[in-house]
Amino acid sequence: MKIVIVGAGALGRLFGALLAKGGEDVWFVELDREVVAAINEKGIGVTVHENVAPEKIDYYPARATDSGGSIAACDLLVMAVKSYHVYEAILGVAHLVTDASPVVALLNGLGHLEVMGRVVERKNIIAGFTNMAATALGPGLVVNDGAGKTKIGEYDGTISPRLQKISGMLNKCAIETEPVQDIISRMWCKVIVHAAINSVSAVVRQRNGHLIEGLESISLLKRLVDEGEEIADACGIVLGTTDLYAMLLATCRRTFNHLSPMLQDIINQRKTEVDALNGILYRYGKRNGVAADTHQTMFELIKIMEMSYGMVDEKEERF
Repeated sequence: MKIVIVGAGALGRLFGALLAKGGEDVWFVELDREVVAAINEKGIGVTVHENVAPEKIDYYPARATDSGGSIAACDLLVMAVKSYHVYEAILGVAHLVTDASPVVALLNGLGHLEVMGRVVERKNIIAGFTNMAATALGPGLVVNDGAGKTKIGEYDGTISPRLQKISGMLNKCAIETEPVQDIISRMWCKVIVHAAINSVSAVVRQRNGHLIEGLESISLLKRLVDEGEEIADACGIVLGTTDLYAMLLATCRRTFNHLSPMLQDIINQRKTEVDALNGILYRYGKRNGVAADTHQTMFELIKIMEMSYGMVDEKEERF
């Protein structure tokens, strides 16, 4: 199967490596030409430790381009860009998205499905998320920080033949995947938990596991989760029986030594995805009469940190 991964960041690289290892034909669309050159030269390098010796890095074959227009057709797309790049990213590969080659959206946060649906037909978008953890190193290199399940689902809640086919292919490639009927509800659960972990870890500059070692950080995480649940309820989202506190603790333990994506962005002085996490939760809360003061505070703190290294976007939505 020819698979186009849009975005060669940490998650895209890890997925690409596993797909290539499983025998799939992997192509990347990535704007960073240094990353494109590295992948075309050596493939994707994967390690399980940040300080591993070069001879212990495993490489998997893949091809990369900085223009989606150079690819004529494929069997499947995986959208793995940062949430704030999704509009430009889907525009660049819109010609590839068809009934026969749907796009699986594995972005952080909320709101991206609606953005993608303005460019391609919604029926050709498969919603999803993954709990796999990865850290990008140099161009084309990635640390596999921990296994985790991937969930994918159709908008209409059906377990369609194509969903089963894609899930089977991903599982064959050691990407543990489950097709689900309630993907939107599960996405909200993940966003509530990860908005808490990402923002707190970024502000205190601690790895995920250390966040559950102190009463103060646990209390802050709990307030963020409580607010998230209240916002979901006000938006008519049924979260089901998922225990979000247990999910948060399990995530921090499973990825104990992992630097959250938001912390990685702060360390590398890049724009974060706080708008699609704490920002959008606060925005939804405000529209539905829920005071989400803790999420607003975390959003503002992250934005202040971004401003400290000159990361200001005049087009960003403000409250």
